[in-house]
Amino acid sequence: MTTVYLIRHAEAEGNVYRRCHGQYDSLLTPRAYQQLPYLAKRFENVPLDAVYASDLFRARTTAKAVAAPHGLNVEIHPVLREIDMGDWEDLPWAELPRIWPEEYAVWRARPWDAVPPHGESVMQAGRRMLDGVKRLVQEHDGQQIAVVTHGSAIRGALTIAHGFAPEQMGEIGWGDNTCVAKLGFDGEGHIDVVYENDASHLPQELSTFASIGWTDNKGVPNTPQLWFRRADPMDAEDADKIVTFMRELHQNAYGTDTGLDAAALLADVARAQRVSPRSCCFGCLEDGTPVSLVYLKTWYDDEPAVGLVGGFCINAAFRGHGLSGQILGQAISVYRALGKDYLCAHVASENARAQGFYHKFAFEQRGEYRDENGLHFRMFKRICID
Repeated sequence: MTTVYLIRHAEAEGNVYRRCHGQYDSLLTPRAYQQLPYLAKRFENVPLDAVYASDLFRARTTAKAVAAPHGLNVEIHPVLREIDMGDWEDLPWAELPRIWPEEYAVWRARPWDAVPPHGESVMQAGRRMLDGVKRLVQEHDGQQIAVVTHGSAIRGALTIAHGFAPEQMGEIGWGDNTCVAKLGFDGEGHIDVVYENDASHLPQELSTFASIGWTDNKGVPNTPQLWFRRADPMDAEDADKIVTFMRELHQNAYGTDTGLDAAALLADVARAQRVSPRSCCFGCLEDGTPVSLVYLKTWYDDEPAVGLVGGFCINAAFRGHGLSGQILGQAISVYRALGKDYLCAHVASENARAQGFYHKFAFEQRGEYRDENGLHFRMFKRICID
């Protein structure tokens, strides 16, 4: 009998930013690095002969935490990757029903049948990943190995391992980040699922599911999810909304908006959108109501590796509802696509609320900046994938 511990990676950007990350390569979150010691402790006294992972950063980094106490290297196998989400990769989940309503409806109602455009289904991903695991089992007959992979691939693989029909996939549910399944392979094709989706090593305060408000194991969040549309500075209504959001930001940061030049702001927005149309976007509710603004100064070229934030603002009525990660995720998506290594924000020295936001998402202060509005801290976050 060969034992395989099938492990989901620690919390990653897509989990918190509410974006569709299949084979899109993303970073781990600050909470992930708190989860990893608990996962490592779980396996500290479990004999392991080898540790494998997909080549995506979130899986291979998680695998290092499992391998380290055993003095093992992590062996990388791309076949262990997450589902290929095709044209949906790196889009906010809330945008999918607007762009692909029929396909997304299938994803929600019959996920075993759903295939994102130019992608693969959960069952196809599960079969691919499980076939890769079976090849590893042949190399480790009678041994114990750990395999770090991804949520949808695990769900599809467990459906197959149980001998379920595809439409029974819902009986598997979703496993929290760093959850573990223990599988026994007898060498004759039979797989014994000893347990699955076990994240009992995590304290409740480090559970991703608990932190983002998932209401059941099917992954339905109880906080709003945003989709983003371009804010057009040449459209009078959009221009008014841009200025209104930025006036609120200035009021919060400086106690006054007298330093805001509306015409100059709109000219800068237009300039930024010539670099990327997504440089200035409204974060919208399902009904299209704009409740946040993401403005990025993509025209900034003083530091070629740095993407500068022009302003993040959330309507006061929607603060504290889990939207901050989603607007940050939009900014990272834009600047990563532009090849930037860092995201930088200039935060007013007196704006404690904004400083709290950036510290929450692991920005570090590196220097200061002064303009007509006063002293600012330069806050940096690395966004490139190592």
